[in-house]
Amino acid sequence: MQHNPVAQHSAHSGSHTAIERKIFLKVTLRIIPILILCFFINYIDRANLGVLFSPISKELNLSASAFGFAAGIFFLGYLVFEVPSNMAIVRFGARLWIARIMISWGIVTCLLSATHSVPMLYTLRFLLGVAEAGFFPGVLFYLTFWYPRHLLGQAYLALELSVPVSLALGSVVTAGLLLMDGVAGIAGWRWAFALEGIPAVLMGILVLFILPDNPKQAKWLTQEERDYLLSKTSPDHGDGKADLKELKAVVFDSLTWLYIGLEFSIIIGFWAVTYFLPKIMQERFHVNPVDAGLISSIPWLAAVFGIALVVWTSRKTGDRKWHLLISLLLSAIGLCITAKVDSPVVGLVGLCISAAGVQAAVPLFWTIPVMSFSGARAAIAIAFINSVASTAGLVGPWILGISHDLTGTSRTGLYVMSAFFLVSAFLAFHVSQSRSKADAGRGALDISTAGTPHPGGVRIE
Repeated sequence: MQHNPVAQHSAHSGSHTAIERKIFLKVTLRIIPILILCFFINYIDRANLGVLFSPISKELNLSASAFGFAAGIFFLGYLVFEVPSNMAIVRFGARLWIARIMISWGIVTCLLSATHSVPMLYTLRFLLGVAEAGFFPGVLFYLTFWYPRHLLGQAYLALELSVPVSLALGSVVTAGLLLMDGVAGIAGWRWAFALEGIPAVLMGILVLFILPDNPKQAKWLTQEERDYLLSKTSPDHGDGKADLKELKAVVFDSLTWLYIGLEFSIIIGFWAVTYFLPKIMQERFHVNPVDAGLISSIPWLAAVFGIALVVWTSRKTGDRKWHLLISLLLSAIGLCITAKVDSPVVGLVGLCISAAGVQAAVPLFWTIPVMSFSGARAAIAIAFINSVASTAGLVGPWILGISHDLTGTSRTGLYVMSAFFLVSAFLAFHVSQSRSKADAGRGALDISTAGTPHPGGVRIE
């Protein structure tokens, strides 16, 4: 009796795929909803300041540039403490450290309700950045324990869907809380801070009980499933120490700074528009702060559809390179439209295009640096890239605020942010071309070691 090796291999591969699909569906249903809820709360607490622009500025006598600095100083605290925080997540475990981050940022958000001066606002926004430092890159690093590299992009896109949803609902909820103005003699914006900080504290406590550190601690997995997961994810996550030697290696890696430049150029426009979007809507539609907050949810709802479209088309085509480039070009075009036109409706359409483009681009970007590093170095690299690039969150709102003070309009600032999106598109194309050449030169190695993680290699087809 003759054996057909091709048929046997095909049957084995099919069985392998079925097992993988079953396990990762199980993991996704258990892990991703928890992380989505954490992201949801995170972006509400981080970005609610934009909806509260008018009442806070009126009570504390803030100029647009001072408000932009208050929004952006959050990222200074984020920069200083991001890397130490992600080194700690390796040492103490994801469950404990993510819980600590959420509880501390929830407390600071509540304290913002007691703000009575501009210096106090600056201080608490800085402390909010300190408290949140390590959350986003920590979650990205945490996912590498559960997903092999070829599935990480899908996991990131699922999480990224929660960002525009949280920004949209956050705008609506925060605008609604402004209606509590005068209740118990307390201003509406103070109620917003106080009530939006509590869910972070409660969710942080819940994480301690429901989020396992890694597959080994997941009681809802069978031993066979645990073994399969550990064999398919990077084998060195638990190896190596998150120490200064690893940090030095990351800092002196040229790829690190290329990724920093790319992320900076992407998110500078995102955060500038996020914080000033309600103000822009108030100017264009001539409405009150509550209505402006409601209108501000529309671009983020459009972003949900943008991400969903990218998820579907990138999965169908297997392409990430051109999806990233086109998404960033659309972000630039959208802001140009908003800056140029007088029609508030057309301007809103431009913001919808831009929001959809940048939100789709972010998870596509993060699949690149995450797959360029491994083990403890990955945690440090993700944190370092994100923390340094996040200074864009300080620079962007400040530029838009200064531009508004000088010209009386946001148009010039929007043109500047559009230019940054064009720069990010150029850098994304450069990174894609560089990695494609590197992969081509390593083609034989890839074939012989298919399925094995390559710390220095990335595919962005």
